[in-house]
Amino acid sequence: MITAVTAMTASRLLKTSAYLLSAFILAACQPPSPTDEPMLVDDSATVETAETPLVITDNSVTMGPDHILSIKPSRYQPSIGLQGDLEPVKQINFVAANPVSIEEVLVTEGQLVEKGMPLLIVRRLATQNNALKSADSTADRSATKGNESTKKRSSTSDESSESQKDHSEKANLEKDNLEKNNSEKNTSPKPNSAPATPSNVTTEQTTNDTDVSPSDTAADDTDSEINNEVNSQPTYNLVTVRASFKGRVEGLNIQAGQTLAARTLLLQLNDERQLYFVAKLPIQAEPQLSIGQTVNFTNEGIADNFTGQVSKLTVTSRPKKLLVYVDVIENKASRTHLSPTMRVTGRVDYGQIDVGTIVPERALHDVDLTELQTAPYKPLRPLTANVWIIGQDQRLVRRPIEVVEYNPTTKQYLIAGISNDSLICLADLPVDSEGKKVIVS
Repeated sequence: MITAVTAMTASRLLKTSAYLLSAFILAACQPPSPTDEPMLVDDSATVETAETPLVITDNSVTMGPDHILSIKPSRYQPSIGLQGDLEPVKQINFVAANPVSIEEVLVTEGQLVEKGMPLLIVRRLATQNNALKSADSTADRSATKGNESTKKRSSTSDESSESQKDHSEKANLEKDNLEKNNSEKNTSPKPNSAPATPSNVTTEQTTNDTDVSPSDTAADDTDSEINNEVNSQPTYNLVTVRASFKGRVEGLNIQAGQTLAARTLLLQLNDERQLYFVAKLPIQAEPQLSIGQTVNFTNEGIADNFTGQVSKLTVTSRPKKLLVYVDVIENKASRTHLSPTMRVTGRVDYGQIDVGTIVPERALHDVDLTELQTAPYKPLRPLTANVWIIGQDQRLVRRPIEVVEYNPTTKQYLIAGISNDSLICLADLPVDSEGKKVIVS
Protein backbone atom coordinates (compact mmCIF):
# COMPACT_ATOMS: atom_id res chain seq x y z
CA MET A 1 0.00 0.00 0.00
CA ILE A 2 2.74 2.39 0.95
CA THR A 3 4.59 1.47 -2.18
CA ALA A 4 1.59 2.31 -4.35
CA VAL A 5 1.15 5.74 -2.70
CA THR A 6 4.82 6.55 -3.12
CA ALA A 7 4.66 5.65 -6.79
CA MET A 8 1.65 7.91 -7.33
CA THR A 9 3.35 10.83 -5.53
CA ALA A 10 6.48 10.41 -7.58
CA SER A 11 4.38 10.36 -10.74
CA ARG A 12 2.67 13.61 -9.78
CA LEU A 13 5.96 15.32 -8.95
CA LEU A 14 7.36 14.21 -12.26
CA LYS A 15 4.40 15.68 -14.14
CA THR A 16 4.63 18.95 -12.17
CA SER A 17 8.33 19.24 -12.84
CA ALA A 18 7.79 18.61 -16.53
CA TYR A 19 5.13 21.35 -16.63
CA LEU A 20 7.34 23.87 -14.82
CA LEU A 21 10.25 23.06 -17.11
CA SER A 22 8.09 23.62 -20.20
CA ALA A 23 6.82 26.95 -18.87
CA PHE A 24 10.37 28.08 -18.13
CA ILE A 25 11.53 27.16 -21.64
CA LEU A 26 8.60 29.05 -23.23
CA ALA A 27 9.30 32.11 -21.13
CA ALA A 28 12.95 32.04 -22.11
CA CYS A 29 12.05 31.99 -25.81
CA GLN A 30 9.87 35.13 -25.62
CA PRO A 31 11.56 38.45 -26.76
CA PRO A 32 12.10 41.10 -24.07
CA SER A 33 9.51 43.86 -23.76
CA PRO A 34 10.41 47.38 -25.09
CA THR A 35 10.73 48.73 -21.60
CA ASP A 36 13.38 46.15 -20.85
CA GLU A 37 15.65 47.21 -23.72
CA PRO A 38 18.82 48.92 -22.50
CA MET A 39 19.20 52.69 -23.17
CA LEU A 40 22.33 53.35 -25.23
CA VAL A 41 23.76 56.67 -24.12
CA ASP A 42 27.08 58.10 -25.25
CA ASP A 43 29.42 58.66 -22.29
CA SER A 44 30.15 62.20 -23.44
CA ALA A 45 26.44 62.95 -23.78
CA THR A 46 25.34 61.62 -20.41
CA VAL A 47 22.35 63.48 -19.07
CA GLU A 48 23.19 65.60 -16.08
CA THR A 49 22.42 63.96 -12.76
CA ALA A 50 22.82 65.29 -9.23
CA GLU A 51 26.14 67.11 -9.15
CA THR A 52 28.34 68.13 -6.31
CA PRO A 53 27.37 71.63 -5.24
CA LEU A 54 29.79 74.41 -6.13
CA VAL A 55 31.43 76.31 -3.33
CA ILE A 56 32.78 79.67 -4.49
CA THR A 57 34.97 81.81 -2.26
CA ASP A 58 37.13 84.85 -2.88
CA ASN A 59 40.12 82.72 -3.87
CA SER A 60 38.83 79.28 -4.84
CA VAL A 61 36.04 77.23 -6.41
CA THR A 62 35.28 73.81 -4.93
CA MET A 63 33.64 71.34 -7.32
CA GLY A 64 33.17 67.61 -7.87
CA PRO A 65 34.72 65.41 -10.58
CA ASP A 66 31.47 65.54 -12.58
CA HIS A 67 32.20 69.21 -13.33
CA ILE A 68 35.52 68.42 -15.03
CA LEU A 69 35.95 67.10 -18.60
CA SER A 70 39.15 65.71 -20.03
CA ILE A 71 40.21 66.83 -23.51
CA LYS A 72 38.83 64.61 -26.31
CA PRO A 73 40.64 65.53 -29.53
CA SER A 74 39.21 65.12 -33.03
CA ARG A 75 40.67 65.92 -36.46
CA TYR A 76 38.84 68.23 -38.87
CA GLN A 77 39.33 70.24 -42.07
CA PRO A 78 39.08 74.04 -41.64
CA SER A 79 36.55 75.64 -44.01
CA ILE A 80 34.66 78.89 -44.66
CA GLY A 81 30.96 79.18 -45.41
CA LEU A 82 29.80 80.97 -48.58
CA GLN A 83 26.27 82.08 -49.44
CA GLY A 84 24.80 84.02 -52.35
CA ASP A 85 22.18 84.22 -55.11
CA LEU A 86 22.81 82.62 -58.49
CA GLU A 87 23.18 84.94 -61.47
CA PRO A 88 23.90 84.26 -65.16
CA VAL A 89 27.47 84.92 -66.30
CA LYS A 90 26.21 86.00 -69.74
CA GLN A 91 23.35 88.49 -69.59
CA ILE A 92 22.15 91.17 -71.99
CA ASN A 93 19.56 93.95 -71.67
CA PHE A 94 17.76 95.11 -74.82
CA VAL A 95 17.23 98.86 -74.46
CA ALA A 96 15.61 101.23 -76.95
CA ALA A 97 18.25 103.71 -78.12
CA ASN A 98 15.53 105.92 -79.68
CA PRO A 99 11.78 106.22 -79.20
CA VAL A 100 10.11 103.14 -80.66
CA SER A 101 6.68 101.75 -81.31
CA ILE A 102 6.20 98.06 -80.45
CA GLU A 103 4.70 96.42 -83.51
CA GLU A 104 4.78 92.78 -82.38
CA VAL A 105 6.05 90.71 -79.40
CA LEU A 106 7.20 87.28 -80.60
CA VAL A 107 8.22 85.66 -77.26
CA THR A 108 6.81 85.22 -73.76
CA GLU A 109 8.23 85.70 -70.27
CA GLY A 110 10.47 82.78 -69.27
CA GLN A 111 10.68 81.34 -72.80
CA LEU A 112 13.90 79.57 -73.82
CA VAL A 113 15.12 80.89 -77.18
CA GLU A 114 17.92 79.98 -79.57
CA LYS A 115 20.59 82.31 -80.93
CA GLY A 116 19.27 84.44 -83.80
CA MET A 117 15.62 83.83 -82.94
CA PRO A 118 13.40 86.94 -83.46
CA LEU A 119 12.16 88.45 -80.20
CA LEU A 120 10.45 91.72 -81.10
CA ILE A 121 9.46 93.81 -84.10
CA VAL A 122 9.67 97.56 -83.43
CA ARG A 123 9.39 100.74 -85.47
CA ARG A 124 11.90 103.52 -84.85
CA LEU A 125 10.27 106.92 -84.47
CA ALA A 126 11.62 110.29 -85.63
CA THR A 127 13.11 112.32 -82.79
CA GLN A 128 13.19 116.05 -82.18
CA ASN A 129 16.96 115.81 -81.89
CA ASN A 130 17.21 114.98 -85.58
CA ALA A 131 15.21 118.09 -86.44
CA LEU A 132 17.30 120.22 -84.16
CA LYS A 133 20.48 118.91 -85.79
CA SER A 134 19.07 119.84 -89.22
CA ALA A 135 18.11 123.25 -87.88
CA ASP A 136 21.61 123.79 -86.56
CA SER A 137 23.06 122.84 -89.92
CA THR A 138 20.67 125.17 -91.75
CA ALA A 139 21.39 127.98 -89.30
CA ASP A 140 25.09 127.53 -89.98
CA ARG A 141 24.47 127.85 -93.70
CA SER A 142 22.32 130.95 -93.13
CA ALA A 143 24.98 132.44 -90.91
CA THR A 144 27.50 131.92 -93.72
CA LYS A 145 25.19 133.70 -96.15
CA GLY A 146 24.68 136.49 -93.64
CA ASN A 147 28.42 136.91 -93.24
CA GLU A 148 28.82 137.20 -97.00
CA SER A 149 26.03 139.83 -97.12
CA THR A 150 27.66 141.71 -94.27
CA LYS A 151 30.94 141.73 -96.16
CA LYS A 152 29.14 143.14 -99.21
CA ARG A 153 27.42 145.78 -97.07
CA SER A 154 30.75 146.68 -95.50
CA SER A 155 32.27 147.08 -98.95
CA THR A 156 29.37 149.33 -100.04
CA SER A 157 29.72 151.35 -96.87
CA ASP A 158 33.44 151.77 -97.50
CA GLU A 159 32.74 153.00 -101.02
CA SER A 160 30.15 155.44 -99.67
CA SER A 161 32.67 156.69 -97.11
CA GLU A 162 35.26 157.27 -99.83
CA SER A 163 32.69 159.15 -101.87
CA GLN A 164 31.75 161.21 -98.84
CA LYS A 165 35.42 161.94 -98.18
CA ASP A 166 35.93 163.14 -101.76
CA HIS A 167 32.79 165.29 -101.56
CA SER A 168 34.00 166.75 -98.24
CA GLU A 169 37.42 167.54 -99.62
CA LYS A 170 35.83 169.21 -102.66
CA ALA A 171 33.54 171.22 -100.41
CA ASN A 172 36.42 172.29 -98.21
CA LEU A 173 38.41 173.32 -101.28
CA GLU A 174 35.50 175.44 -102.50
CA LYS A 175 35.17 176.86 -98.99
CA ASP A 176 38.84 177.83 -98.92
CA ASN A 177 38.51 179.51 -102.31
CA LEU A 178 35.41 181.36 -101.18
CA GLU A 179 37.04 182.53 -97.95
CA LYS A 180 40.08 183.61 -99.93
CA ASN A 181 37.88 185.62 -102.28
CA ASN A 182 35.95 187.12 -99.40
CA SER A 183 39.19 187.98 -97.69
CA GLU A 184 40.34 189.70 -100.76
CA LYS A 185 37.05 191.59 -100.87
CA ASN A 186 37.28 192.37 -97.09
CA THR A 187 34.02 190.52 -96.41
CA SER A 188 33.21 188.42 -93.22
CA PRO A 189 33.54 184.68 -93.79
CA LYS A 190 30.54 182.35 -93.08
CA PRO A 191 31.19 178.87 -91.70
CA ASN A 192 29.79 176.17 -93.92
CA SER A 193 29.86 172.55 -92.52
CA ALA A 194 26.45 171.47 -93.80
CA PRO A 195 27.68 169.19 -96.61
CA ALA A 196 29.36 166.78 -94.11
CA THR A 197 26.43 166.31 -91.73
CA PRO A 198 23.74 165.14 -94.18
CA SER A 199 26.22 162.75 -95.70
CA ASN A 200 27.02 161.05 -92.27
CA VAL A 201 23.37 160.70 -91.36
CA THR A 202 22.51 159.17 -94.64
CA THR A 203 25.32 156.71 -94.36
CA GLU A 204 24.27 155.66 -90.85
CA GLN A 205 20.68 155.30 -91.88
CA THR A 206 21.63 153.38 -94.95
CA THR A 207 23.86 151.10 -92.91
CA ASN A 208 21.10 150.42 -90.37
CA ASP A 209 18.54 149.70 -93.03
CA THR A 210 20.94 147.37 -94.77
CA ASP A 211 21.75 145.43 -91.53
CA VAL A 212 18.13 144.87 -90.50
CA SER A 213 16.67 143.84 -93.80
CA PRO A 214 19.05 141.01 -94.74
CA SER A 215 18.85 139.66 -91.18
CA ASP A 216 15.09 139.37 -91.39
CA THR A 217 15.34 137.77 -94.78
CA ALA A 218 17.90 135.24 -93.55
CA ALA A 219 15.68 134.31 -90.62
CA ASP A 220 12.74 133.66 -92.92
CA ASP A 221 14.91 131.46 -95.12
CA THR A 222 16.12 129.51 -92.08
CA ASP A 223 12.59 128.79 -90.84
CA SER A 224 11.64 127.63 -94.30
CA GLU A 225 14.60 125.26 -94.48
CA ILE A 226 13.91 123.81 -90.97
CA ASN A 227 10.32 123.07 -91.95
CA ASN A 228 11.53 121.42 -95.12
CA GLU A 229 14.00 119.28 -93.15
CA VAL A 230 11.29 118.09 -90.70
CA ASN A 231 8.75 117.40 -93.42
CA SER A 232 11.31 115.53 -95.48
CA GLN A 233 12.31 113.12 -92.65
CA PRO A 234 12.51 109.60 -94.14
CA THR A 235 9.99 107.00 -92.99
CA TYR A 236 11.78 104.51 -90.67
CA ASN A 237 11.53 100.80 -91.53
CA LEU A 238 10.56 98.06 -89.10
CA VAL A 239 13.39 96.59 -87.01
CA THR A 240 13.48 92.95 -85.87
CA VAL A 241 15.25 92.37 -82.54
CA ARG A 242 16.96 88.96 -82.42
CA ALA A 243 18.53 86.87 -79.64
CA SER A 244 22.30 87.35 -79.34
CA PHE A 245 22.76 83.87 -77.82
CA LYS A 246 20.80 80.92 -76.51
CA GLY A 247 19.06 81.90 -73.30
CA ARG A 248 15.88 82.56 -71.39
CA VAL A 249 13.71 85.67 -71.75
CA GLU A 250 13.25 87.66 -68.54
CA GLY A 251 11.84 91.07 -67.62
CA LEU A 252 9.39 91.20 -70.56
CA ASN A 253 6.87 93.90 -69.58
CA ILE A 254 5.89 95.34 -72.96
CA GLN A 255 2.95 94.78 -75.30
CA ALA A 256 2.22 95.33 -78.97
CA GLY A 257 0.98 98.84 -79.71
CA GLN A 258 3.01 100.55 -76.99
CA THR A 259 5.12 103.61 -77.74
CA LEU A 260 8.25 103.73 -75.60
CA ALA A 261 10.70 106.54 -74.92
CA ALA A 262 14.43 106.25 -75.50
CA ARG A 263 16.48 104.28 -72.94
CA THR A 264 13.48 102.08 -72.04
CA LEU A 265 14.27 98.44 -71.18
CA LEU A 266 12.55 96.09 -73.61
CA LEU A 267 13.58 92.70 -72.23
CA GLN A 268 16.47 90.75 -70.72
CA LEU A 269 18.15 87.61 -72.06
CA ASN A 270 19.99 85.27 -69.67
CA ASP A 271 22.23 82.31 -70.48
CA GLU A 272 21.30 79.84 -67.72
CA ARG A 273 24.02 77.36 -68.65
CA GLN A 274 26.73 79.50 -67.05
CA LEU A 275 25.91 80.68 -63.51
CA TYR A 276 27.83 82.25 -60.64
CA PHE A 277 27.18 83.71 -57.20
CA VAL A 278 28.88 86.30 -55.00
CA ALA A 279 29.44 85.77 -51.26
CA LYS A 280 30.30 88.54 -48.78
CA LEU A 281 32.84 87.69 -46.07
CA PRO A 282 34.68 89.58 -43.34
CA ILE A 283 37.97 90.98 -44.57
CA GLN A 284 39.77 88.68 -42.10
CA ALA A 285 38.97 85.72 -44.37
CA GLU A 286 41.08 87.04 -47.26
CA PRO A 287 44.32 85.16 -46.36
CA GLN A 288 42.48 81.81 -46.43
CA LEU A 289 41.08 82.20 -49.96
CA SER A 290 42.60 82.17 -53.44
CA ILE A 291 41.41 81.96 -57.03
CA GLY A 292 40.84 78.39 -58.20
CA GLN A 293 39.68 76.92 -54.87
CA THR A 294 36.86 74.38 -55.07
CA VAL A 295 33.51 75.25 -53.50
CA ASN A 296 30.89 72.63 -52.66
CA PHE A 297 27.39 74.04 -52.26
CA THR A 298 23.72 73.09 -52.02
CA ASN A 299 20.30 74.64 -52.39
CA GLU A 300 17.59 74.22 -49.79
CA GLY A 301 15.06 71.71 -51.04
CA ILE A 302 17.42 70.05 -53.55
CA ALA A 303 19.14 66.83 -52.52
CA ASP A 304 21.95 67.11 -55.09
CA ASN A 305 25.32 68.64 -54.25
CA PHE A 306 26.94 71.06 -56.68
CA THR A 307 30.48 72.25 -57.32
CA GLY A 308 31.90 75.67 -58.05
CA GLN A 309 35.26 77.40 -58.27
CA VAL A 310 36.49 80.72 -56.88
CA SER A 311 37.01 82.99 -59.91
CA LYS A 312 37.60 86.44 -58.40
CA LEU A 313 38.26 88.14 -55.05
CA THR A 314 37.38 91.82 -54.56
CA VAL A 315 37.69 94.04 -51.49
CA THR A 316 35.07 96.77 -51.01
CA SER A 317 35.94 100.04 -49.29
CA ARG A 318 32.82 101.06 -47.37
CA PRO A 319 32.11 98.90 -45.54
CA LYS A 320 35.29 96.89 -45.95
CA LYS A 321 34.20 93.43 -47.05
CA LEU A 322 35.61 90.59 -49.14
CA LEU A 323 33.53 89.69 -52.21
CA VAL A 324 34.09 86.09 -53.34
CA TYR A 325 32.94 85.28 -56.91
CA VAL A 326 32.18 81.58 -57.46
CA ASP A 327 31.55 80.15 -60.95
CA VAL A 328 29.26 77.11 -61.05
CA ILE A 329 30.80 74.10 -62.79
CA GLU A 330 28.33 73.09 -65.49
CA ASN A 331 27.12 69.48 -65.49
CA LYS A 332 23.89 67.53 -65.81
CA ALA A 333 22.83 68.22 -62.21
CA SER A 334 23.41 71.97 -62.45
CA ARG A 335 21.60 72.25 -65.80
CA THR A 336 18.63 70.31 -64.40
CA HIS A 337 18.16 71.93 -60.99
CA LEU A 338 19.86 75.33 -60.86
CA SER A 339 18.48 78.61 -62.18
CA PRO A 340 19.05 82.34 -61.57
CA THR A 341 17.86 83.96 -58.31
CA MET A 342 18.29 80.70 -56.34
CA ARG A 343 20.01 81.13 -52.97
CA VAL A 344 22.82 78.62 -52.45
CA THR A 345 25.03 77.81 -49.45
CA GLY A 346 28.46 76.22 -49.70
CA ARG A 347 31.87 75.84 -48.13
CA VAL A 348 35.46 76.16 -49.27
CA ASP A 349 38.24 74.23 -47.50
CA TYR A 350 41.55 75.87 -46.65
CA GLY A 351 44.77 75.05 -44.83
CA GLN A 352 45.94 71.75 -43.31
CA ILE A 353 44.01 69.20 -41.26
CA ASP A 354 43.63 70.59 -37.73
CA VAL A 355 42.77 69.08 -34.32
CA GLY A 356 39.80 70.23 -32.27
CA THR A 357 38.08 69.22 -29.04
CA ILE A 358 34.71 67.53 -28.53
CA VAL A 359 32.53 69.04 -25.79
CA PRO A 360 28.88 68.89 -24.68
CA GLU A 361 26.63 71.89 -25.05
CA ARG A 362 26.86 72.86 -21.37
CA ALA A 363 30.58 73.56 -21.79
CA LEU A 364 29.81 76.46 -24.17
CA HIS A 365 28.79 79.87 -22.86
CA ASP A 366 27.70 83.20 -24.38
CA VAL A 367 26.70 81.78 -27.78
CA ASP A 368 23.54 81.03 -29.78
CA LEU A 369 23.84 77.54 -31.28
CA THR A 370 20.54 77.56 -33.20
CA GLU A 371 22.29 77.89 -36.57
CA LEU A 372 24.07 74.56 -36.07
CA GLN A 373 20.93 72.51 -35.46
CA THR A 374 20.24 72.06 -39.20
CA ALA A 375 22.34 70.73 -42.09
CA PRO A 376 25.18 71.18 -42.88
CA TYR A 377 25.62 71.59 -39.07
CA LYS A 378 28.42 74.10 -39.61
CA PRO A 379 28.28 77.87 -39.09
CA LEU A 380 28.22 80.11 -42.14
CA ARG A 381 30.44 82.60 -40.35
CA PRO A 382 32.97 81.95 -37.55
CA LEU A 383 30.97 81.28 -34.39
CA THR A 384 32.70 82.21 -31.15
CA ALA A 385 31.88 81.13 -27.59
CA ASN A 386 33.53 81.09 -24.14
CA VAL A 387 34.79 78.00 -22.31
CA TRP A 388 36.13 77.67 -18.74
CA ILE A 389 39.59 76.09 -18.74
CA ILE A 390 41.49 74.64 -15.76
CA GLY A 391 45.18 75.24 -16.39
CA GLN A 392 48.14 73.26 -15.11
CA ASP A 393 48.32 75.63 -12.15
CA GLN A 394 44.75 74.54 -11.26
CA ARG A 395 43.39 78.02 -11.85
CA LEU A 396 40.37 78.96 -13.96
CA VAL A 397 40.68 80.77 -17.29
CA ARG A 398 37.74 82.02 -19.39
CA ARG A 399 38.90 81.38 -22.97
CA PRO A 400 37.23 82.38 -26.27
CA ILE A 401 37.01 79.50 -28.77
CA GLU A 402 35.48 78.85 -32.21
CA VAL A 403 32.61 76.42 -32.64
CA VAL A 404 33.44 74.36 -35.74
CA GLU A 405 30.70 71.77 -36.13
CA TYR A 406 27.75 70.01 -34.48
CA ASN A 407 27.22 66.24 -34.49
CA PRO A 408 23.47 65.52 -34.36
CA THR A 409 24.09 61.84 -33.57
CA THR A 410 26.14 62.34 -30.41
CA LYS A 411 24.80 65.85 -29.73
CA GLN A 412 28.35 67.04 -29.24
CA TYR A 413 30.16 70.12 -30.56
CA LEU A 414 33.60 70.33 -32.11
CA ILE A 415 35.52 73.41 -31.01
CA ALA A 416 38.93 74.87 -31.87
CA GLY A 417 41.28 76.82 -29.64
CA ILE A 418 41.89 74.47 -26.68
CA SER A 419 45.32 72.97 -25.97
CA ASN A 420 45.69 69.32 -24.98
CA ASP A 421 47.33 70.11 -21.64
CA SER A 422 44.16 71.63 -20.16
CA LEU A 423 40.94 70.45 -18.54
CA ILE A 424 37.49 71.83 -19.32
CA CYS A 425 35.17 72.98 -16.54
CA LEU A 426 31.53 72.25 -17.34
CA ALA A 427 30.13 74.48 -14.62
CA ASP A 428 28.50 77.79 -15.50
CA LEU A 429 30.57 80.06 -13.28
CA PRO A 430 30.32 83.82 -12.70
CA VAL A 431 32.74 85.92 -14.73
CA ASP A 432 34.73 86.94 -11.66
CA SER A 433 35.75 83.30 -11.11
CA GLU A 434 38.67 83.76 -13.48
CA GLY A 435 42.00 83.24 -11.75
CA LYS A 436 40.52 81.35 -8.80
CA LYS A 437 42.00 78.00 -7.77
CA VAL A 438 39.99 74.83 -8.39
CA ILE A 439 39.57 72.40 -5.50
CA VAL A 440 38.14 68.97 -6.36
CA SER A 441 36.15 67.47 -3.51
